[in-house]
Amino acid sequence: MRKPLALIVEDEPMIVVDIEAYLKQAGFAVASEPSCVRARQILALVEPDVVILDVLLQDGVSSSVAEELVARNIPFVVYSATDIEGRGEAFKAGTFVEKPADDSVLVALASSMARASTAGEHASIC
Repeated sequence: MRKPLALIVEDEPMIVVDIEAYLKQAGFAVASEPSCVRARQILALVEPDVVILDVLLQDGVSSSVAEELVARNIPFVVYSATDIEGRGEAFKAGTFVEKPADDSVLVALASSMARASTAGEHASIC
């Protein structure tokens, strides 16, 4: 049985380290990218089971990433201290969790979304 793949799209290294540790402990394979451009590059190669997406990244607002996730039917959590109002309709398709939040909340959401998404058997990287 393969591990579900979680992609963390976040530009704050300490946040990535924390989320990554908890997701790995919950049985996920994890990839992370700090920018919209790099996130879209990895999305061209793999289809994660779930994405944890920050709104503001190194290279701007991540609405293009959210739009791609919606178009490809990939479930995602919008994990941000930034309000999504006026930032793009695609963000509303995700589940919003305001920073800071307990990592167990993100793991529970990611696990639930991954279980639903693995019915379609997305590709994973390990």
